[in-house]
Formats: sequence, structure tokens, C-alpha cells
Amino acid sequence: MSLWKVVVSSGLVLVLVLHFSTLPTKAGPGKASKDQEFKYKLDPSWPKNQSIFTGQVYCVGVDDKNGDIYVGQRGTDGQPVIVFGTTGELKRVFKNDSSPISKIHGMRMHHNETDQSSRIWLTDLGDDLSGHTVKRFSPTGKLELVLGTPNQAGTALKPNYQFDQVADLAISDNGEVYVVDGDGGLNNRLLKLDKDFHLKWHIGSIGNLSSQFHIPHSVELDSFGRVWVADRMNGRIQAFDVDNGTFLGQWTSCFQDGQPYSVRLSADKSHFVVAQLNQDKILLIEAPQKSGDIGDCNVKGQIEVTKGSKPHLVAVSQSEGAIYAAELGSHTCQKFVPVNAGCMLYCNQLILSSGMIALMVNW
Repeated sequence: MSLWKVVVSSGLVLVLVLHFSTLPTKAGPGKASKDQEFKYKLDPSWPKNQSIFTGQVYCVGVDDKNGDIYVGQRGTDGQPVIVFGTTGELKRVFKNDSSPISKIHGMRMHHNETDQSSRIWLTDLGDDLSGHTVKRFSPTGKLELVLGTPNQAGTALKPNYQFDQVADLAISDNGEVYVVDGDGGLNNRLLKLDKDFHLKWHIGSIGNLSSQFHIPHSVELDSFGRVWVADRMNGRIQAFDVDNGTFLGQWTSCFQDGQPYSVRLSADKSHFVVAQLNQDKILLIEAPQKSGDIGDCNVKGQIEVTKGSKPHLVAVSQSEGAIYAAELGSHTCQKFVPVNAGCMLYCNQLILSSGMIALMVNW
């Protein structure tokens, strides 16, 4: 097998598949392996209405139970959240008059299995009356809960939380919340809150030692009791024990050429999806399949978007396996779907449509 690359830009859609025979090579730290690559291709039909984006697109969240894709933008039309279907149709929008959001940054969907309800969580970086907070909304955009002290950047953890440029969050199946705070402000920390939002533990200060951060930008949970943090300015991903925040290891070799902006697990839990904004690519990094030592960083594929697209944060559909990438530079959100390995070897195809251009090369 061989590594597939995807290059995406605006204009017409061109999907070109080329195949060159190569010998498998052994994977190494920070290198692209040739023996078990993860492959995706652009869905050029998603979303159907690109013109609805009026500013930089920062984040995206997937509600698999209801087939909704929530996209967060800092636009000029007072619509910070736009909701699409899985096939790209526009469903609804959140308006700022009923959904007070200053500067949207991170997003996470959470589905409660007990009452079968879905909720959207956002982080708000703004300096106005609604900023420096984590917020929970109903699927229609009704504000239900605010964590943090609006318009008050700070470091306090009691009696009320104070965040500063709070970046992202992850939510466990039982409702525990993990918050990375912040995106260039006073704080460089990871917090764990219980399901009632009481503080369980927190770690972090500015620095490059273990358990320190320099802009903790994104956070993810795995099924082996670990919480992963994209430590952006330090050019690494760190892993910690979910129970007590104990440092478990770090990856640096994958990020010699660019900082990690996002960390999300694939639907099958086999790899992490890590955006590198300034390199205009998304790395697909093998995820450890057991508890304990996280081993070396092993890149198993990548998606290259066109220069200047600047992929920021991503989300993964658990039902489709698709990756949705929010892009600051191109002012859009793009969808990449998993490709069947067998078809990729034999189904060379040329697809023309309108919207974007994607060049896929198998070499």
C-alpha cells in the first residue's frame, strides 16, 4: 500500500487518482508509514451552500444521533453557528440576539443516553459581556448554561471559575468535562470537572516541561483512561491519566514542521486527527491500542488542503467516520470521508463538479 494525499482548493472539483507501485517500508517516529495508511477523500458536495459563511470558520461539532453538523464562524451576519445535514443541506442557524456568543473558538457535541438529549458546548474567547466562558446550548440555540465569569478574564477556580481565552473541551460518556484554558491568555492549564461541574483536578502552567503548556489548544479522550492535549506552541501532544492528571507521555517527532492545533480520535479509534494550520494539512496519527506507555508518534497518512486554507479545529462523525475540518483561511468547513482500501487500488476515477478542487495521489 502507499500514502494518499489530498490537496483541496477553491474552483472546480477535480479528483484525480494515480497509483504507483512501491515497496512497504517500516514506520518510524514522525514518519509516514507505508503499511497501514488511513485514507480519506474530499466530499465536494458538502456543504451545498458555501456562501452562507461570512467570516473565519473556527470549529465544528457532529450530532450523530440527529444527523446535524454544527459549524462555528466569526462572521459578519450575526450567525455564529450554522447547522447542516450530513448531505450538506442547510437546516438552521443560531442568531446572536438569542445565542450570545462573542468570539467562538472550540466546540463539542454531547449526547445524554439517559434522556436521549443532545447539547452543543462552545468556548467563547471574547472580551465583551459574554466572553471568557464555556457555554451549553440546546440544538435550537437556546443558552442553557455558562461556566466561567463572563467578561472577566482570570485564574480563579472558586467560588466561580475564571477562564482566559478558553480554547476547547471534551466530555466523557458520564458527563465529566475536560477544559483547556487558554488560547494565549493568563492560563495554560487543563481542568477536569465532574458531571455537576465541580473541580476534580487541574494541572498546568506556562512552560515546556512535562505537564506544562504553552497554549493548550485542543483536548480529546480515548478509551484507555487517557486525556490528550494539543500543546500548540510547544509543538507536541501530551497525554495524562483521566483519574488524577498524572503525566503519561508526549509526542514531539510528528510536529517538527508544524504545530498541532487539533486532537480528535477517528470513529474506529485507530488514529488521531491533528490539524496543522500553518502547514495546511491534517495528520492522521496512529492511536495506542492499550493503556500505559503511549509509545512513539507514528504518522499513518495525511490530508493536504490548498495553501492558505488554514485548518483549525476538526470533528469526527461516529456514524459516517467522516472528518469535518473548520478552516480559517478559506472561510469554510470541508468534509473528508473514509475511502475503501480495495477500491482505492483499483477504482481510478475523475470526478468533475462545482465548488472546490481536490487532487488525490496514491504513490
